[in-house]
Amino acid sequence: MSPVLDTVKEWINPNWGRARTVPPMDTGLRPNLRLDAAAELLPAGEYEPDDVVVTPTGLVFSSGNQVFSVREDEVTRLASFGSPVTALTVRDGQVVAAVEGRGLVSVSQSGETEDLCTDAPVARCVTALATDGPALLATVGSTKVAEWPRALVTGDRSGLLVRVAGAQAEVVAERLAWPSGVGIAGDEVLLSLSLDHRVEARSAPGKRGRVLSANLPVYPGRVHVGGDGWWFAAPYIRNRVTELLLDEPALLAEMTETISPDEWFVPRLRAGDPFTDTMQMGQLRVLGVVKSWAPARSCGLVFRMDPTGRVAESAHARVDSPRHGVTGLTVHNGHVVAAARGGRNLLRLEDA
Repeated sequence: MSPVLDTVKEWINPNWGRARTVPPMDTGLRPNLRLDAAAELLPAGEYEPDDVVVTPTGLVFSSGNQVFSVREDEVTRLASFGSPVTALTVRDGQVVAAVEGRGLVSVSQSGETEDLCTDAPVARCVTALATDGPALLATVGSTKVAEWPRALVTGDRSGLLVRVAGAQAEVVAERLAWPSGVGIAGDEVLLSLSLDHRVEARSAPGKRGRVLSANLPVYPGRVHVGGDGWWFAAPYIRNRVTELLLDEPALLAEMTETISPDEWFVPRLRAGDPFTDTMQMGQLRVLGVVKSWAPARSCGLVFRMDPTGRVAESAHARVDSPRHGVTGLTVHNGHVVAAARGGRNLLRLEDA
């Protein structure tokens, strides 16, 4: 629907307005300090973990162009590639990595690598992987842009869901809004649609999905399927200023054409402190009193959804915490382990 038609409809009947709103962090998403209390598994600041999985010998995580294992607090490099590792999964006890510009590659316990599939659909922008029996499922964020912020501001919907059987990749769903997580739950495929703020369940990879949860206050990411529900990473948080920009195409175009992408007002994995940052003097009137206010640009959050689509529990970090930007997670020895790319560490929840 065009913005002009939206405006005309709202002028005719205000109840037909379609303004974006951000729902509150309520029920299972109520703020807490569980991520701030989590144990750090890596030396501070040495790695930037993006995804994490469990193998028969322990944890394996990706950081930049490399894959590492963690055994009894000792970190060992398993493999190194010429481009970023964008997602991990485990099949038959062996790690499968998505390598940007190359495709899907298996990584053995000894660090030997072997190409599994180098077809074009899985060669670039793979955001998540899951094992579906002998096959693999891969989500591709976009076929047009490489970065999440640019996909957000351009309204990109060129994401894919790809099934890989043997060395052949088949696109089973397309025109998705940056799919960022995939998992197998019984007979269904769980799919996180980041830019739609939605989680879907599909009876088969190529079928249309039923909505499990919509209009989330975050952009959902990778998923870990467990016995008591599904844990999701939430790399980015929605805020009212970004939603306002997305409803104003002219203002959005001016921002993207005249401002460096580093200074676009979009969610980030970590909040910096540049003097050029916008909204440093924001104000909000509450009960007639003007108070200083600035929307959160980043968050530290993972949450568990039950099979009905209800958020049953969550773990947060403070707004000013360095433990933001959780991009991957898994469950190891009964504890949730989160890959905080923004916080540059692996965090183990001691109470979950």
